[in-house]
Amino acid sequence: MGQLPDLQEARRRLGLALNALCHDRWVLGYLRGGWLQPIAASEVSRRLLQSRPLMPLARKALFEMKPLVVNTVADRSELVEGYEWELDWPAILYAPIAEIGQRPLGLLVIGCRRDHWYTDDDVAYTHTLGYALAPMVAALRWPLSRLNENEVEVAQLLSNGLSTQEIARALKTNERQARSIVDSVSRKLQAVDGRTLMTW
Repeated sequence: MGQLPDLQEARRRLGLALNALCHDRWVLGYLRGGWLQPIAASEVSRRLLQSRPLMPLARKALFEMKPLVVNTVADRSELVEGYEWELDWPAILYAPIAEIGQRPLGLLVIGCRRDHWYTDDDVAYTHTLGYALAPMVAALRWPLSRLNENEVEVAQLLSNGLSTQEIARALKTNERQARSIVDSVSRKLQAVDGRTLMTW
């Protein structure tokens, strides 16, 4: 019987791996129809856990199958909460997730809110990390693709240890509706037990 990777443990381990890099926020996701479908993020936030279209430079990194760094040369001293971090932060690093010699199946986006310059060593590190993350992303891509957007968000919230009551508050819905979505997520993820899934 297959077993889904533990999202909470995977997030913890990825957080430890990313301690080697200067960053304030990150999102790891799989690719689906030109969109990034989040698997894990540095924080529990609806903006980070919802699917998003791929930015042009993210597409370039995926096409070239190597990490791409965007460092701004303009001074942005005023940091306003709520603006689009992937477009406005001073330093962003896109790292494709792929098996060696294969097309990318996911993407890791790392952002630095303060002025920072990612080095060649940082790029090489994330390139290697992209290979290491490939089995986990491959294992989670199929089961998570069976969920709709609300269910993916609930799966993320569950993996962060939130209760049904806390999930209801996060989704701005009642507890009965939240319980219904949690049950749906559990049923769909249990239905994949015939597949062999790897843990990272």
